[in-house]
Amino acid sequence: MTALGHERFTVVGHDIGMWTGYALAADHPERIARLAVAEAAIPGLTASPPLFGDAAVNDRLWHFAFNRLVGINEQLVQGREQLFFGHQFAVKAARPLPDHAIRHYVDTLAADPAALRASFAFYRALEATIAQNEQRRTRRLKLPVLAIGGSQNLGAAVAATMEVASDDVAGVVIPDCGHFPAEEAPEELLGALRPFLAPYRDQGSASQSIGS
Repeated sequence: MTALGHERFTVVGHDIGMWTGYALAADHPERIARLAVAEAAIPGLTASPPLFGDAAVNDRLWHFAFNRLVGINEQLVQGREQLFFGHQFAVKAARPLPDHAIRHYVDTLAADPAALRASFAFYRALEATIAQNEQRRTRRLKLPVLAIGGSQNLGAAVAATMEVASDDVAGVVIPDCGHFPAEEAPEELLGALRPFLAPYRDQGSASQSIGS
């Protein structure tokens, strides 16, 4: 962002993007003006789910342990990306994702073995991530945070996670939505983001006018 000329900016992150957004806001509070996050638990903030859960929980979360394996998961998934990722898109969504979106994500991960390996690397680094976030949570976020959940997946738990480490959290639960609000409920997602981002947008316009 420095190279692009943005010293202060807002971050919007979904899923592992929520992990990254939280880390950025905690580590660089002087750079992040606002943080919007959606549909994830954060290692080190959220309690780990039980290993032996019910069938619905297992369908959504079994990949956490699988993704942490070393080597064998690439061998099992490579060439079967549509089967592996298609299953996750199906079981975590309340509204079916558009076919073109699924093809784009799957094709991107299948195009290069490094992309598939990198998608697993987030999970293989969980011990380090948990330790880092346990330190980060001692430095509470002061900036405005918007936490978005789908009613058919994490719902209000997204806001509850952010409240562990943040002083200013607004929670939004999108009805009839699963884990993928951008694809399942784009208008509802934008309806939540626009008013949250507007003060930062207006501030940026004012600053630009003053500077000119």
